[in-house]
Amino acid sequence: MNFIITFLLIILNFTVTAQSKIIFSRSNGTLNSGTTLDLMIYDPIQKTTKLLLKGTVKKRGEYNAVVSPDYTKIIFNTYQFGGWKIAIGDFKEEQITNVKKLTNRSNYEYCAKYSPDGSKIVYQEYNWGTNGATIYIADKNGKNAKPFFKPNISDQNLDWTRDNKSIVFTNAKSKYLSIYIKSIDGTVVKKISNHNANNFAPSTSKVTDKIAFLSDKTGKIDLFVMDIDGENITNLTPNLKTSDTDVNNIWAYKTSWSPDGKQIVFNALINGNLELFIVNADGTALNQITENNDSDITPFWIN
Repeated sequence: MNFIITFLLIILNFTVTAQSKIIFSRSNGTLNSGTTLDLMIYDPIQKTTKLLLKGTVKKRGEYNAVVSPDYTKIIFNTYQFGGWKIAIGDFKEEQITNVKKLTNRSNYEYCAKYSPDGSKIVYQEYNWGTNGATIYIADKNGKNAKPFFKPNISDQNLDWTRDNKSIVFTNAKSKYLSIYIKSIDGTVVKKISNHNANNFAPSTSKVTDKIAFLSDKTGKIDLFVMDIDGENITNLTPNLKTSDTDVNNIWAYKTSWSPDGKQIVFNALINGNLELFIVNADGTALNQITENNDSDITPFWIN
């Protein structure tokens, strides 16, 4: 009996380790230089990077990929359907197949994220007719989309709280970008970053009630964590020598927690290039995992 339990634990640990990889996008040269975005996958154990999906449309490509909680589906931003849309495909053994458009809606679509239970997605649309953005919540297959919030920025990274009950996002009601949280039932809408700085790219731990985000509070881009109510803000990268960014480029920045909640992957501008970093959730063991002349953007830790 003990042998069977031990064997099952070994299999479970192998499965988690095997799935615990990071997907991101890479284009040659500096950001917005007109090159094509490819989807890449990084193995933190082997410290290897390989191509996951070659960019399908020249000077556009694919970015902001996330995997469903059951590891069977992948959704990402793509230009292959005419304008920026969300694609969905099967995801198995680090292969993407059967790619199709997620919704039949006409607006540009960005930055979908599965709910922790896998039943819903949150994403953002941009209407060129009204020049307005709207965050939507839909079923996992893209059906029954319902408007959730109208932010003042487009193409941003969103996330769910671990209890499936709220969405964390960025909005600009003043000269600065701020992090907000809104409950799915609409009863709570709260600004949770209150210092005079640009705060963006939030992601939530699925283990603790913590939020990671990027901020130019110190005059450069740093990674911060805070409680879900905005308390206990901590700078995890005070000694990282990054450059500030244009707020119009926040679409390329992202934070993402490891499945066990112990580490965070993020990207930052170093010597003119966007590079990826991993750091422990307490700020120790900062590690740069890419170092090249490319733009490495929108990392997502498969969890």
